[in-house]
Amino acid sequence: MSRRAQAEAELRQAQKMEALGQLTGGVAHDFNNLLAVLQGCLEMLSGHQKDDQLQARVDMALRTIERGERLTGQLLAFARRKPLVITTVDLNDQLRRMSELLARTVGGGIALRFDFAPDLWPANADVTQLELAVINLVLNARDAMPEGGILRIRTFNQTCSLEASPQLPISNGEFVSLEVEDTGTGMPAEVASRAFEPFFTTKEAGKGTGLGLSMVYEFARQSGGSVSIRTQVGAGTAVRLLLARGRPAPAPVPADATHLPQSTSA
Repeated sequence: MSRRAQAEAELRQAQKMEALGQLTGGVAHDFNNLLAVLQGCLEMLSGHQKDDQLQARVDMALRTIERGERLTGQLLAFARRKPLVITTVDLNDQLRRMSELLARTVGGGIALRFDFAPDLWPANADVTQLELAVINLVLNARDAMPEGGILRIRTFNQTCSLEASPQLPISNGEFVSLEVEDTGTGMPAEVASRAFEPFFTTKEAGKGTGLGLSMVYEFARQSGGSVSIRTQVGAGTAVRLLLARGRPAPAPVPADATHLPQSTSA
């Protein structure tokens, strides 16, 4: 009965994500076409402005177009209309490069602490989508601590079984784990059970779309990984993202390394 209930919950979640993906993909595709037209017009204007102030505005508009293209890329990946570019990533190095950005994101009232495993395995992930997933998790943790607190980001190696992550089942194997933990308000069980649903949010109107965790969920699913939540009211929340362990590419075999067996006959 427990397995049946879990399977039904997974099917409902998959159907929701599929419907949202179709809607998101259509909107993102049309928006991307508009951005392409705007970019072409701005590139024609760039370099032809006699006024430095006007040129600066054109440059700023082009940078805004680039950010819009990254956003549509994220939406298309979410809708599975743009395949993820999976590479082997050093998660510790990636987080170190993001440390300044994350510190500015959480603000001065929250202590940001990192705990990196020294022997961390490489991970398979799309770097852009990974960065966006980390930012989403950090923003959620920040919003859960309006009075300040501690936000911990740690990495470690983990071997998982099917029962380890009920929100998103995965095959048994070796994974690289990224955990974002806060000391905020926490969530009751009924809220945590819906945390990955698209557009579900407990934030006030205008302060959240409810898409952050659902996009993290979809990124994890497309990457062959998993995501889970551990939370308690008044005791904070920890979101754990699992990424498949990366394997080094096999060394190429030299052209002269293959030899035909010599005959042993007289």
